[in-house]
Amino acid sequence: MSVTATFEPGRVSSAPGMAAALTLRLHNEASTNEVVKLRAVGELAKQTVVQSETVYLDPDETFEVPVIIDVGAALVAGPHSSTIEVLNGDGMISVAADATIEVVETVGYVVSLLPEHSRSATAGRHKLMVTNTGNTPVVAELTPESTDEVGFELATQVVNVYPGDAAKVELRVIPPDRFWNGPSRDFGFTVHALMSDGGTDDLHGTFEQGPRLRPWLVPALVGAGLALLLGTLAWFALIKPWIEDSAQDAATEALDDVRDELRDRTEELEAAAAEARALPLGQPADLRLSVAPAPGSSASETFAVSADRVLSVTDVVFQNPSGAVGRVALLRDGQVLLESELANFRDLDAHFVAPFQFEGPSTIELRVDCTAAGPSETTCDVAATIVGFVDQSR
Repeated sequence: MSVTATFEPGRVSSAPGMAAALTLRLHNEASTNEVVKLRAVGELAKQTVVQSETVYLDPDETFEVPVIIDVGAALVAGPHSSTIEVLNGDGMISVAADATIEVVETVGYVVSLLPEHSRSATAGRHKLMVTNTGNTPVVAELTPESTDEVGFELATQVVNVYPGDAAKVELRVIPPDRFWNGPSRDFGFTVHALMSDGGTDDLHGTFEQGPRLRPWLVPALVGAGLALLLGTLAWFALIKPWIEDSAQDAATEALDDVRDELRDRTEELEAAAAEARALPLGQPADLRLSVAPAPGSSASETFAVSADRVLSVTDVVFQNPSGAVGRVALLRDGQVLLESELANFRDLDAHFVAPFQFEGPSTIELRVDCTAAGPSETTCDVAATIVGFVDQSR
């Protein structure tokens, strides 16, 4: 196959979150028609949309196919390669075209403190979240400080975040001492974030230290004991006997429902089996119709169903082994039942829940309109295998 492929232009620039538009130029240098398929591969294959995946080329014809590449917001800055492979009729790669997408560098990030307010008797627990919303790595240097007498435990002071990722850094705020009872104490603090692009961000938070012994703890324990005692008495005196009686009634009712359901289901199955026995399709049968018209012509083959027979077709398999181009149709008494484009398949099977009925006298016809023969062939060799059941006419 003598088909060339090039991108126009071969190199473009695009900002993250935008779409890059290219044109794939195909040229047929041969003296015969060519049918090619296009496939995107490489690192940008999932973001590439080709407007036409199958292209028909006349001799010495040039055809331009629009190609759109979605440049994701998190795609790393720098050059990225987009490749389109051109496949011949046998599915083999004949040529490939490459283009370079230069992604423009953008810096973006969000720094946050979660939660801003913590409460504990021992230590405040927070998380520093650094989210990279750009397409270049960012480095954040984190420094906590406070005017109160508190200490800090930071998992790491410097964090490197790649595009599209987020980093969490654990932060513990440690009070100077602990106490058993009394009012709560508030400790304010600030975390300074110095970013690699020179930007800064100040995150403010509060740690509320409470007493180790809560004032409601003793009344709660007394109330829980009384509730447990009353619940035990109520269980043995009232709830347990009522549950046992209700369970016995529910079990009896459920058993009756199951028996009724099983009886109804058995009757349905018996009726379905009787209906299936009363509606046979007949004996299995099959036949094959084949034609081989020349390019630019049509041909058909017909099978006649006799007057005393009924043919029920449940399966049809069209065969196009040579890769011919054209149309194929299956007809009943001259009326089209199935029709398909030959270029779409080599083997195409169809299976029916409700079969096609051919009550004799009737005909089954395979008709082929040949546009172009397959590679190294002079005719469109097409066939159909038909499977079903034959019964006597009623």
